[in-house]
Amino acid sequence: MRRIGSTLATLGAAGVLALAVPSSAFAANGFLVIDGVRHDNPKGCFEVPHLSTVFNVTDIPALVHDVPGCAGTFVHVIPPGLAERVPGTHSIFMGEPAADLLPPG
Repeated sequence: MRRIGSTLATLGAAGVLALAVPSSAFAANGFLVIDGVRHDNPKGCFEVPHLSTVFNVTDIPALVHDVPGCAGTFVHVIPPGLAERVPGTHSIFMGEPAADLLPPG
């Protein structure tokens, strides 16, 4: 009985670790510039309150949402190494879904 409890505890700890590690692995390497403001190793949602130039100097695509808060599905992708104009009241997401859009390498 003790062995079963020990095994379950080990499996539970491994599950928590497996869920915690990927979140940190999907921060972009590089930087994102939104209207002249640089964000190093960006991760998460960035608001675009007015018409802005977004320069993606990272290793993953930037996902553009047409609403604040990165809500809903994305409407445009800014590939790594490109700059594009993004309308106001939009938001940019950098993270795991964007990493999934990279071609296999």
